[in-house]
Amino acid sequence: MSFAMCCGVDYNGLMEAYLFEKRPSEIPIVVLDTETTGLYPGLGHRIVEIGAIRLENWREVGQVSTLIQPGRKMDPKASSVNGISDADLRGQPTFGDVAGDLLTLLEGAVVVAHNAEFDAGFLGQELLIHGLQTSGQPVTLPNPWLCTLLLARRHFHFGRNNLSYIAQHLGVRMGRAHRALNDVYMTAEILKRMVRTLEQRRLETIGDLLHAQGDPIYTPAYQGQLPDVVAEALTNGRNLRLLYLGQSGESNREITPLYPSQHRGVDYLVAYCHLANDQRTFRIDRIFSAELL
Repeated sequence: MSFAMCCGVDYNGLMEAYLFEKRPSEIPIVVLDTETTGLYPGLGHRIVEIGAIRLENWREVGQVSTLIQPGRKMDPKASSVNGISDADLRGQPTFGDVAGDLLTLLEGAVVVAHNAEFDAGFLGQELLIHGLQTSGQPVTLPNPWLCTLLLARRHFHFGRNNLSYIAQHLGVRMGRAHRALNDVYMTAEILKRMVRTLEQRRLETIGDLLHAQGDPIYTPAYQGQLPDVVAEALTNGRNLRLLYLGQSGESNREITPLYPSQHRGVDYLVAYCHLANDQRTFRIDRIFSAELL
């Protein structure tokens, strides 16, 4: 049964029943990597490149690879790492343009990434935004994530655990680091070598591997609460006038709300600020008052 068709049931339970007792070669695996505008999706950073390949019996059967227009500027520090500039992103598709193909690629698969919590957090934020923009409801992803970084830390002794170092240590062919599809192929080859080693230690199934990394990782779902007036503005595309307590004290702001987020347990609203003429992130608990415009 297609997981996408199982409405109103425990997605994670279905995934466990179907996938966890299988060997990696027996189930679909999607190896995924993202490049982003910065480090924190909850503070308004977005995906600017995504690469993913679907493996069945370790053979590639599908791929998504594209730059993505994030709707905001690159952080200079992120750009210095991944080499992606604002100019590179002009005219590129939005996440919403590629979401359908990506969700099809992911259906029924275990997702693998190096530092899976990072990629899962960004993908969860993009799915929230995509769902709110298309149907008014967030899109959730039931797939469990397997993390080669956690496996490296817990079961191998590479000396260092960054992707390029592990690839070099294992003799994996390396492409350009910090570009999504190149990192995906490196991660896939690293995973194959890890699986062979761990099988010799009787860690044979997907369930064994997820337990070996500590716990299964899932794409986080938004759990925050918005004031009614903010929720109404988001739903109906209305601007707001805020009385807000920022770092420099109280100020009146006119904003165009974009989407809600969470960072380290704190609720935020990402919005276009007309005073700053740029995107800003507002802590919900520092909004003293909000008025629809």
